[in-house]
Amino acid sequence: MRKVDVLRVLLVDADPDRKRRISLLKENGLTVYPALDLRQARERCKPGSYDLIIVNARGNPYPALELCDDILSKDHEQLLLLMTAPEVQLPHRDYLVSSVPEELVNRANGLLASRHRPVAKSLVA
Repeated sequence: MRKVDVLRVLLVDADPDRKRRISLLKENGLTVYPALDLRQARERCKPGSYDLIIVNARGNPYPALELCDDILSKDHEQLLLLMTAPEVQLPHRDYLVSSVPEELVNRANGLLASRHRPVAKSLVA
């Protein structure tokens, strides 16, 4: 029997096109839990609750950046992506990503693949 890991993603996103991002993440085998605002996300962000947290900065990156820094201060191992507009520059943040759905999914898959290895099939004699 093979154990299947369910990868849980919290997507903090209130933009109208969030449904496209949710759909692509789900198509890639991820379980997506949406949050519409930073307050709601802050309540849900308990260490270890999600394999990946994605936050949409929606043109105002500083409150979203504060949430991301808070999450990482509580759990240094948390995988995190902050979606920003291409012109936004935030120094010393390696977790910035475009909100273009395909780019987001590629980056999310890359992060998750580096952290979570497939569980080997158990052998039955």
